[in-house]
This record gives sequence, C-alpha cells and structure tokens, in this order.
Amino acid sequence: MPLVKPSPAAPLLGLLLATLPVSAAAQGALVIDHECIDVEQVPVEWLEQARALAIHYAHTSHGSQIVSGLEHLATTDPRFALTVDYAGGSPPASSPCAPDHLCIYDGNPPETYIQPPDYWSTPDGIARTDAVAATGFFDHSMWSWCGEQSSNSTATVQQYLDTMTAFETTHPGMRFILMTGHTDGGGATLQQNNDHVRQYASDHGMVLFDFADIESWDPSGVFYPTTDDTCPWCQPWCDAHPGFCPDPPISCAHSHSLVCLLKGRAFWWMAARLAGWPGPDADPVFDDDFESGACGAWSLVVP
Repeated sequence: MPLVKPSPAAPLLGLLLATLPVSAAAQGALVIDHECIDVEQVPVEWLEQARALAIHYAHTSHGSQIVSGLEHLATTDPRFALTVDYAGGSPPASSPCAPDHLCIYDGNPPETYIQPPDYWSTPDGIARTDAVAATGFFDHSMWSWCGEQSSNSTATVQQYLDTMTAFETTHPGMRFILMTGHTDGGGATLQQNNDHVRQYASDHGMVLFDFADIESWDPSGVFYPTTDDTCPWCQPWCDAHPGFCPDPPISCAHSHSLVCLLKGRAFWWMAARLAGWPGPDADPVFDDDFESGACGAWSLVVP
C-alpha cells in the first residue's frame, strides 16, 4: 500500500474533520499504554484541541487514579487545564464544561461511585449511560474496572465488550473507550481477560486505555510482569530519578503517586489523539486514511 505525504492543508483539514460526527468504527483502533506517557511530545496546538473535549468518565476508587493524575498536572502546567464536574441526581441540563479546559464529567447520575450495574451490565445502568450520552454534551465516554477483571468469566468480559460496542452504535458521534483491569501480581485470569479486551479493541477499531499496561512499565522502559496495583517498583524508581515523581506525593487511591501521574499523562496523550493529533511519527499517512493506533508506530494493517 503506497505512502503519501500530507498536503500543507492536512493539519487544518484534520482539525475540521475532528469536529464532524463520524462513526466510531471508521476512526480505527487507538491503544493508550505505557508508550504514551511522554506528553511532552504532544504539540502545543494539539493540547489546545484536547482542551476542547468533553469526556464522560465513570469509575470506582481505582479509576479515580486518572482524575488524581489529571488534577496534579493541572496544578503544575496551564497546558493541562482541567474541569471536573461531578454527577448529580440527573444528567446535566447544560454543558458542565469551561472554555479551554479538558472537561471530565465524573460519575453516572445519580451517583459518582460507578460499578458495572451502574453503567453497562444491567438495563438500568445502560439507560443511565444512554441518558448522559443523549445530552449531546460529551465527545467520549469511558468506564473503569475495579478488581473485577481478576475473576470475571469470559462471558462477562464479552458482555462488557458487546455493550460498549452497542453504545457506539446507539451514539455514533461518540467513542466509548475500553479499559483493562488493574494489575494483581501476575494472575492468569486477569491476563486472559485483559488480553481479551486488547484483542477486541484491535479487531473492532475501538479506543483502549490500557490501565494494566501503564502500571507494568516504569518510565525507563523496564517491565514488571508480576506487579500489583500498589506499585512496589514505584518508590525505588522515584528515588533513583529525583524530580520526576510528584513531590510532595499526591493522593492516589490504592497506589503510589507515580501511578496517578503516569495515567494522567497518558490520558492527555489520548485526549490529543482523540482531538485529531496523528501521533509523533505521523509524517507518512496511508492513501486510504487508515493509521495504526500505536503510540509510536504505523501499520499497514487496516482495522
């Protein structure tokens, strides 16, 4: 398949196309993992575009790690300006977002502690998620596992995947973002279930925020296959790399400050990609407009 250089108008065209409601599947798979933490690679103009996004995010305590990381980044650099609006008793009647701030709508009315039945695994949860999506205020929606992936059956994982796909069909102007479950010390069931989600995202052109993968690699590129959600490698790494980790430490549910920081950085990378940034190695584009979802690579595989 031939490669072509983008025209000088390509960046502008990308910005225009990013504002159009296209079907999720047509946009291709995007995987956000440990290779997506170097947010300094994201051009300023694409961080600006990311600050125009509004994302519905539902989670329990483990999922709050992303919000903690985002909030920390917002206090350290104006490029990472953030608004977090917590769900009330019903979906918002007006946009909860502030101009030039990445907007997170946290929860799924009428609650903010969101377990599977509250978002995707029951008719009531599905209706609540649909109601938020139907407001038209949000570009994307995502839900985070707690520890369920360490014991879920294959059928339960497939139910989750099928339901997230159904959401994208019902709301074609939005992408519903998949997530893996947090690490648990190298459990086989967790690995199988997370790999199930990874393969599905690749096969069906979906967005995946790979929670477990981000926990499993330090920023120097060392892999910890048996790590768990407390991140036993984090403090030794921080001690050896002064100036990188939050100091003083930030609150990070169940884990270490570094985990929240890495997930916040990866989230901004994801937001920039969702806003239209083609990635750091994006000079070549394919003439059929398909691209790899990898953070630093292109592929001829059409999703």
